[in-house]
Amino acid sequence: MKQYKIFTHPSGVQEAVKQGWSWPGFCFGGFWALVKKMWGLAALILIGGFSIGFVMALVMPVDAANLITNIIALGIAITIGVNGNQWRENNLFSRGYQTDGELVEAKNPDGAVALFLGNETSIAA
Repeated sequence: MKQYKIFTHPSGVQEAVKQGWSWPGFCFGGFWALVKKMWGLAALILIGGFSIGFVMALVMPVDAANLITNIIALGIAITIGVNGNQWRENNLFSRGYQTDGELVEAKNPDGAVALFLGNETSIAA
């Protein structure tokens, strides 16, 4: 089971954010950021990635440029994997979401939201 922090928007919409490493962020980088509505991060990752590759190709031999570009890309992917979920939490706060900070254990985000809503209604009743 994974641990999720539940965020609630004033409109009543809930989002679950897994705690710890972000595999989708690591594997899909800028596209993951786009899906999660982190526009600035997505632009930075996508434009930055292409720019680094382009600059390296201009200033180095092809083999060296490919090696350096791949090492930089791996470093960026690891950084996103480590920090991605925290960045997502910060983005949700900036969009008006709130959390009580409690963690819910579930197999997936939808299950975490369902458990949260079940607990919330049982507390309110």
